[in-house]
Amino acid sequence: MKIRHKFSSRVLVIYFLIGIGIIGIVTFIYSNYLIQKIKKETETTSRLFAEFARGSSVDEERLVELFYKEVIERIDFPVILTNPDGEPYSAKNIEEKDLNAAIEKLDRVQKPIPMIIRHGADSTLVGYVHWGLSPFTRSLQILPFVETIFLIAFLFLGFWGYLLYRKSEEEKIWNALARETAHQLATPLSSLTGWLETIKGKIPKDIYAGVYEDTVRMKEVLEKFSRIGMPPRLVEKEPMEIIKSSVEYMKKRAHSQVKFHEEYEPLPAIKFDDILLGWAIENILKNGLDAIGAAKGSIRIRTFDANGATVEISDSGKGIKKEGEIFKPGYTTKKYGWGLGLVLTKRIIEEYHSGKLLLKATGPRGTTFQIYIPKAVT
Repeated sequence: MKIRHKFSSRVLVIYFLIGIGIIGIVTFIYSNYLIQKIKKETETTSRLFAEFARGSSVDEERLVELFYKEVIERIDFPVILTNPDGEPYSAKNIEEKDLNAAIEKLDRVQKPIPMIIRHGADSTLVGYVHWGLSPFTRSLQILPFVETIFLIAFLFLGFWGYLLYRKSEEEKIWNALARETAHQLATPLSSLTGWLETIKGKIPKDIYAGVYEDTVRMKEVLEKFSRIGMPPRLVEKEPMEIIKSSVEYMKKRAHSQVKFHEEYEPLPAIKFDDILLGWAIENILKNGLDAIGAAKGSIRIRTFDANGATVEISDSGKGIKKEGEIFKPGYTTKKYGWGLGLVLTKRIIEEYHSGKLLLKATGPRGTTFQIYIPKAVT
């Protein structure tokens, strides 16, 4: 049986609080890192400005030494110096061994800076500075994208959790409704069973047998509704008996113009719940009978082994108009239908038996459903 996701409003609140907390902590840590980085660069600039501002009190050699120590040595971005002909003669923070290739790579991103010495009205080009962005600057560039992706992922997971929460709440309502229905009907059914014992022998045997069989069947229906939302009672065996029993039951409720065609091939042993699997098969057969209506028609039941038990049920009814909605709660073509038959059937097959319920074909000539339950693994 598949594990169903159970969500509560408390889980969602905790999720958003944790998410907001993580975002806040990451933002604080990264902001503090940026502040320290900018503070350090500002301090270096201020020290250089102070030294240059002293002007005559500091000799040129001292200024050059200070500039080299505070600026050149601390450069953390890729830089290559070339002569006017483009031949490199100095480089820093370059991973490529081929400096010419590195120059082309840098120039595609940033325009090189010419080094010009001016002598009055004249100027001399002494080379170029080819440079790239520092790791710090690159991290600032990608930060908005990272934040956007993280925010989208956070909202998506939150919305997904909200949908699961809503689905879980809806299931609780349907489960409670089904069990309450079973509970309310149990009392009059018990009374009916008592009356049936009272009139035993006072009415024709065939009438008594028919009423008794329907009473037993009603008890089984109540058992089905009371089992919704509870773990199935899976037993490993061949399912042919319960399949034939369900077909025989629906045969008695079909009018005389509906013909049943049965093609049974041996099926492997599977793990299934007798009551729930029988209910699922009956629901599909009943849908087929409802689609045929009062007209002449046929229902075909075929079983075969496809590495598991496969039951194919086809009817010659009017087909299904909205194929994509048949497994949604509330969808029905009947005037007083609840739209829960196929929803419950799908849940029984796929969640309780780890199988598949497929709509194989539908159209004016009828509809075909296929039930598949995998072979039991021993």
